[in-house]
Amino acid sequence: MQKQKGDELKTGAIDIKTLLKMVADDNRLAFNMFYDLYYDQIFRFSYYFLKDTEACREVVAETFFSIWQSRLKLKDIENIETYLFVTVRNEATRYLSRSSKSRFVLLEDTTLQLTARENESPEDKLLMEEMERILNRVIDELPEKCRLIFLLARQEGLKPKEIAERLSINESTVRVQMKIAIDKIVASLKPHFPDITFSLLLMYIA
Repeated sequence: MQKQKGDELKTGAIDIKTLLKMVADDNRLAFNMFYDLYYDQIFRFSYYFLKDTEACREVVAETFFSIWQSRLKLKDIENIETYLFVTVRNEATRYLSRSSKSRFVLLEDTTLQLTARENESPEDKLLMEEMERILNRVIDELPEKCRLIFLLARQEGLKPKEIAERLSINESTVRVQMKIAIDKIVASLKPHFPDITFSLLLMYIA
């Protein structure tokens, strides 16, 4: 049985639940596979918060170390994507709180950059900066799952079906959470930008 699992790991023919259980049981080969499988995603999650490559590398290392230390919990995890997002967020928060480098800001102030446009007028630039400030505040205040779904759609360009598959949830749940996120964003922007619409919002955050 042990040899069979080892062969499965080498060929990648193993489901995530089994992989997590093997990591929880101190299987280093399984952890190496877990590392290779989720490194890029954990790095992207960390970049949401830090916007700095070197800082992300450190946080990614801390995240994997934290996961290994807490590996016994892995066998009971229902949604690994959400678990990783929360773990990265916590590690990023710790990193920022202990960092004395002035180029880093508090987690609450990290921004989701809006797309710069050519021939942008000073008025447009001010509009973008204000909209970006409000947008990031609203995103930061979204419930955990809602924020994760919005970021997967916004940052990685995933479709509702792809997000549902990645998070092991219903596609209808993804669409509901996306609607909640968009409604909150539009409602928060309306008092400042009365003419804002969903389609116009997409132009700014695309």
